[in-house]
Amino acid sequence: MTFWQENYGFIKDVYDARSGKLVELMDKTDVSIGDVMTDKLYTSEEFKKVKEIFTGLARNLEQPELKDWLSSTKDMLMGEKSGKDQETAAQKLTEILERFDLMAVKVKDTKAAVDCLWKCYQYTDELTPLIEWLEESKSKSTREIQSNSVSATEEILERHEKNLNALDKKKKPYNDQKTKGDKLKTDPKAPAFLSGQIEKLATAWKEANDFGDQRLDDLKKNLESWEAYESQRNKLDGQINEAEVEFKQTVRVYNLEAGPKDHTERLATASKMRKLIEDTYAKMSGANAELAKMLEDDMKNELQEQVDQRTDQLKLLNDMDEKLKMIDEFNGHIKEFDASVAEVEQWLPTGRKRMDDLLNPDNPDGIKAEDRVVLTMELQSDVMVEVEKMEKVSETWSGLSPNEAAENTTEAQEFDNRMGTVKSTQGALLEEVKKESVKFGDDVKYLAEFTAGIKKFAPWIEKADAKRAVGMLKPKNLQEALDQMAAANHWQEETAEMNKVLEHCNSEAQKMTSHADADSKYAAYKKRIVVIEATCKDWISKYEKMVVVWKKQAETADKVTAAIGAKPEGDAAPMKLEDLEGHLNALKEMFIEKQKMMDELEKTAGGPEPAVPAPAVEAPAAAT
Repeated sequence: MTFWQENYGFIKDVYDARSGKLVELMDKTDVSIGDVMTDKLYTSEEFKKVKEIFTGLARNLEQPELKDWLSSTKDMLMGEKSGKDQETAAQKLTEILERFDLMAVKVKDTKAAVDCLWKCYQYTDELTPLIEWLEESKSKSTREIQSNSVSATEEILERHEKNLNALDKKKKPYNDQKTKGDKLKTDPKAPAFLSGQIEKLATAWKEANDFGDQRLDDLKKNLESWEAYESQRNKLDGQINEAEVEFKQTVRVYNLEAGPKDHTERLATASKMRKLIEDTYAKMSGANAELAKMLEDDMKNELQEQVDQRTDQLKLLNDMDEKLKMIDEFNGHIKEFDASVAEVEQWLPTGRKRMDDLLNPDNPDGIKAEDRVVLTMELQSDVMVEVEKMEKVSETWSGLSPNEAAENTTEAQEFDNRMGTVKSTQGALLEEVKKESVKFGDDVKYLAEFTAGIKKFAPWIEKADAKRAVGMLKPKNLQEALDQMAAANHWQEETAEMNKVLEHCNSEAQKMTSHADADSKYAAYKKRIVVIEATCKDWISKYEKMVVVWKKQAETADKVTAAIGAKPEGDAAPMKLEDLEGHLNALKEMFIEKQKMMDELEKTAGGPEPAVPAPAVEAPAAAT
């Protein structure tokens, strides 16, 4: 019996123990390699422990003799075993040894990475205090600050500048660490987290500087804004005061030449003031917006109230625009008003001369009493018309008269004086005319009624004769025929009304002691209106016939159209041919009849009787 056979059990236990420990060692090494190569970010102290564990395990694996012993021992132990057991043992050992070989390579690679990782973790430890310092610097530049005065801002600015100076001193350490990190990054074994740490450093540095610069700018703007707010607010107050003075001085000018010129100048001034005020307001408001970023709530509200107060005052600019617009309209109205006053003034000498001619005619024996009555009443009527004109002018003046003390100038008073003069002159003339009219007794009244009626009737009869002379208009369609028939009916109604006027004139004339001249006029006008009455009746009759024919023609045409285009439905029988032919013949006859009517319209001009010329109006004679 050989040594191996005699001690097989003992050797087998040793073999199994050593192979099991090798597997266990490889398992621990795998775990250790995982700890080394993990994405977790260690401190250098933490990684030092991980590194030591891995190094110890790697050292234990670096024993090639163990591999040879396991291989030779396996061959001896399995020498007398069956082929199947031998194959199983060989396969198991092969798997262990193959893993051992792979583990050797893995350990070698990990050992190469460990050195780089160790440097990187040391580097990150060095970065931590610098990044923390930069974050603290950033925090100082971003934390909320409040300042209610220039001195408070200056104090904050002084502290911030110290922070920026300290940050500037960190520039060299930052550059050194950045350079060191970039160099470590060039190592192929450099871990992924290294780029993140370098990026974190760069971001912290950039943000600390950017926020620091931003806070510096904000503080400087705040200092500038305190001065700007005060100066622009005071400047704005002065500009608004000037605008208020200008607004009060901007009034209506009662001068046709100076008014528009003054408006043009003040329009330019207002435009300039608006630009200056809005620019100053924008600067003050902008300064307030900048100050509000650091103000405490109470002070913020106080300054905002000041801004709001000026905002309300800026409504003065719109008020000025509206006032200038009103003045521009006033300049146009006062020009029209002046023309109206001048027109009334120009008539006064004419009215006065007519009154004087009635009182002292050039040829007292050559004027008839009736003519003198007519002229007196005509003058009274004309004076009353002028009085009504003046009343309208006075109503216009009520909207144009001065409503501010500054507008109550000598020129404005002149307009008022002119109207007063016109009114008193008109009143005196009207009273004088009335006084003289009483002297002519009741004949004056009757003759005035007659004359007033004739004045209304005469122009109407002239137009009526002219309309009759033109004749009836040819309608192009049924609607035009209906419209013209309605117009003829209206003309007939109008003729009836004017006949009443004429009859009233005759009735009043009959009350006069002498009315031969009036009777002559009445007879002449009566003859003419009788012709117009007959013409109206004739036109209405012809239009009515034409409308009837046109309606029948339309109805028949509709029947024919419906019969031609209709489709038989149910028991409905189509129109018989002879019926259709009858309708068509009827259409033809109606067309011929309508055409004759149209031809007749051309003969309506003139009518059965010639137009009677208007009665001659004798020249008025002065009353004796």
